[in-house]
Amino acid sequence: MSPSQGTLKESISFSGVGIHTGQASTVKVLPAEENFGRRFLSGGREIPARVDFVSRCDRSTVLGHGDTLVHTPEHLLAALAACGIDNALIEIEGSEVPILDGSALEFCQGFLRVGVETQSVQARIIKLNRPYSVSQENGALVLVTPAASSRFEYALYYPHPMLGYQYVEHILYRDDFLTELAPARTFALWEEVKPLLERGMAQGGHADNCLIVFQDHFSSELKVVSEPVRHKCLDLIGDFALLDARLEARVQAVKAGHALHVGCAKMVWEDMLVAHERS
Repeated sequence: MSPSQGTLKESISFSGVGIHTGQASTVKVLPAEENFGRRFLSGGREIPARVDFVSRCDRSTVLGHGDTLVHTPEHLLAALAACGIDNALIEIEGSEVPILDGSALEFCQGFLRVGVETQSVQARIIKLNRPYSVSQENGALVLVTPAASSRFEYALYYPHPMLGYQYVEHILYRDDFLTELAPARTFALWEEVKPLLERGMAQGGHADNCLIVFQDHFSSELKVVSEPVRHKCLDLIGDFALLDARLEARVQAVKAGHALHVGCAKMVWEDMLVAHERS
């Protein structure tokens, strides 16, 4: 039997700064009715948290509707998906979801604290009948194949003494997201920090909300084993949550970023639209 949709039992707010904009922001996540989906409300304009509303991807995912943008929703969306929250209205003050400690842990803990309400309608589930893939010349790729579970796998490789090759797999709704992936923080190589700042990005980044990777050490003690690849898998789940449904598939990513995640999710989304129009 298919699982039921879920929403929050009561609203909850999170405040902080955006890691890229450096601006103060607050998100208030409210319960929503069945089949509502996950939607942001910014300045009176609704932006569905769906892949067809992705404006761009550059070190994060950006949703957009007209001139209204929501930056860096992926950690929040991963937490909502992992907690079984299919329906939520997310009121946002500011243009970027607060980074908090750089992970999804505080979001998850907050949702579990207020409670998740089971709704009477079955969850929307996407089942695939063919593979989908996107790739780049540098070997980065995302491959999605039919499966009976929601399995996410990420293989990271940096020619860097502190990173090298790392791999993780996580079966959503079965494995413990709260301990395995949620604590993993966003990270950057020390060599990347100055160029990011010069581009006007990472304006809100500091030692409390990201992991900096130096040539011979990390900026702080790791929260979980292989934290960098676990954060990449968290991002992968957050970006595929933009399908606005529970995906039963094996999602494999190798050296991929938000643009490839979203590019592959868009292929699935477009096939869903074609199938819906034919039915």
